[in-house]
Amino acid sequence: MIISPPFVRPRNAGESDPSWVSRMMPVDINRDFPLNRHVSWHGGMHVLHTDRREEGYDRIEFVRAIADGVVVSCRAPSSTDRRDAFPLNYNGRTDDGYVLLKHETDIGENCSVVYYSLYMHLRERLDPAIRDGARVWRKDRIGQSGTVDNVNAFHFEVFCDNENMLKLTGRTTPELDITRDGRTDTLYGDIHFYLPPGTHFYESVSDAASPDTDRLNTVHITMEPLFVSMTFGKGDCTMLTRRQDAITEACFDPVGEPLVNADASPADNSITETYLKYEYNLYRTARRLYPQNPSVGFELLRFGRVISTEHETLTPADAPLWRTISFPGGTGMVNLASPDIKKFSDADFPHWTGWRMVDDDTDNNSQCNSPLIAGLQDSGHFSELSSRLVCHFPLEWNAATFDQCYAWLRTGSDDVPAMSEEDYERLKSHASALCFDTGEHGTGRLWHFHPQTFITHFRKCCWLSKSELKQLIPRNALRTAGRNDYRWEAINNYRDGAGSVPDNIRTHLNRAMQKYLITTPLRIACFLGNGIQETGWLGSMEEGYRYTETDPRTRQVIRRYNIWYYPWYGRGLLQLTSPVNYFDYFSFRGRTCPENIKNSLINEYRRLYSHRPLRYTDNHLSDTENHVPENIIRWRNNISSDLYEAASSAGFYWVARDMAPYADAEHVLERCSVIPRRSGIKIYYRSLAFWRASAAVNLPNQVSNTDYQGLNGFETRCCVYGSAIAVLTEQKFPNSHNNPVNEKPESDQLRRG
Repeated sequence: MIISPPFVRPRNAGESDPSWVSRMMPVDINRDFPLNRHVSWHGGMHVLHTDRREEGYDRIEFVRAIADGVVVSCRAPSSTDRRDAFPLNYNGRTDDGYVLLKHETDIGENCSVVYYSLYMHLRERLDPAIRDGARVWRKDRIGQSGTVDNVNAFHFEVFCDNENMLKLTGRTTPELDITRDGRTDTLYGDIHFYLPPGTHFYESVSDAASPDTDRLNTVHITMEPLFVSMTFGKGDCTMLTRRQDAITEACFDPVGEPLVNADASPADNSITETYLKYEYNLYRTARRLYPQNPSVGFELLRFGRVISTEHETLTPADAPLWRTISFPGGTGMVNLASPDIKKFSDADFPHWTGWRMVDDDTDNNSQCNSPLIAGLQDSGHFSELSSRLVCHFPLEWNAATFDQCYAWLRTGSDDVPAMSEEDYERLKSHASALCFDTGEHGTGRLWHFHPQTFITHFRKCCWLSKSELKQLIPRNALRTAGRNDYRWEAINNYRDGAGSVPDNIRTHLNRAMQKYLITTPLRIACFLGNGIQETGWLGSMEEGYRYTETDPRTRQVIRRYNIWYYPWYGRGLLQLTSPVNYFDYFSFRGRTCPENIKNSLINEYRRLYSHRPLRYTDNHLSDTENHVPENIIRWRNNISSDLYEAASSAGFYWVARDMAPYADAEHVLERCSVIPRRSGIKIYYRSLAFWRASAAVNLPNQVSNTDYQGLNGFETRCCVYGSAIAVLTEQKFPNSHNNPVNEKPESDQLRRG
């Protein structure tokens, strides 16, 4: 799922993603979620808005689609004359334009979801592309924010039905089931641990690879449940402990201070830039702590448990995950891998982080009669927890159900005085003027999310649906035919139907990106900007090869291949090349290889690499000559034939070559122009961050040499990178004056439809 707020203004320097989303959606406190000022259900929030004149802002700012979708229905705004008169003008001028979008996407393996976004009180006109049944893309213009009761704002809500609620959140009960681990079909964001009463905290652990506790000094035993959240971001790992508030059951209070990189070890640092950065060094930590199978150890460090159980096995089975955790009054070491400790992710919507499902108002009117919400109000904590309530009640925009929803206003309530018949009829006329045909939503109850929190939450997901992955493949791309000689070529061979490589690898690809923390738009852009180019638009998981093998005695040609380092040519999504990289990957996967064969092949490759004239005349890399065992040949070949291996090896390469720190740097886009033969001027975009991430896996010795021209296909990679920036981020592209004002790459490369 790729999602963004309905306004996409520039970010401030150092602004976090949640803070940016919040700034894009300032809320009218009188029209918030899930209750309005009359303490009745309100399905969305009113987003305040005023056009700006500052640099970086559009002269007229448009409301945007929050995700790819289809227009279910819409209404063009009425004229200002109608807006200013009753029934639209009830408590003040009110615009009546609206757009209802249906979004279909994926949030995990076999986890396709449908949800809706509604934009109301739009003014003047809708975008010309908006019509019933039209396809829209994330960030497309919908219309202009209008007025509600003389306030510059539009109504915005996000909702889904019961079936999709279960897919989106995993439950409809108020709290999460903590007697078992969370789901694995979808798994993203922070990792959470439930520590039951009786959990032991130890002063220190002399051997972090051993689960043995016999000689450890216990410093604390919990008398109450504790909840620990593990957050990775830009190299850091933060551990935060919570416990239930003694007075208000729905509140969970921090225990101690957040612990940042508390378990980072100097033994795991290889470069200055990542020193004592726990996340950036997970690869080396996994190799140190879990030498029998570092790959599955990496999963333990990342998720607190093993997810890829059908492909990998933890060795030994009781390998621990010792982490420093806060308890009331201090800190200690806890083995989070213990089966008594249950593991979850943000995909489980943990109630100790504030999420609660509200389904205890059993009537179908608009009055909020939820005991859960009443309890929060009585405790004084409703306002701080309301944004993470997911509430089940009818859609309010069906004119046919107005009396069912609002008849209670005639008699009033403890909070709302009774309304006269005349006032009730005026309100009904006003509401009817804003209502529309709700179609399949009818009179049934729907699940409503706080729109701002929904967007912030699912921006952590980044699981690419089939459509979203397809959009990363540019329609056209540059190919370098020689020095300063380019071709602008159409990419017409991308196929993602059933049985195709893109179709078959997508789940493995998404799983690998989650495992290896390639979970921000910029990391994904750097990862796939290289992987998509190297695999020929996800067409093949192996490099073309060209090599002539001769009989060493007769010098006669035996067979012809393609490349001097055959059979150790590139395989996988980020293509592993050379015996060094293959044997490093085998070691990471816990596979042992004969040292004499490994060293012989590595030394021979290095000899040939350093002596170009010998590559085709004195080459000794063949499997036969080196007596390479059948199992090693199979492991090597599986990296292209087994798509799990193709994605897994790419994730290994990402962490082994430290791509993340380069991808996390600021991406300042540089507009580059070339003139390919018979194509006119074409534009592509690069950045220092993308260059360094690309060089890290291709030419690590050239990472700092930004003028280097020998990186194979870099301009082509930049074309994928440009599409990824447009599809995955909100970043604008520089124009010919180097001003970041363009919403899309200039050379019409985005693949739509």
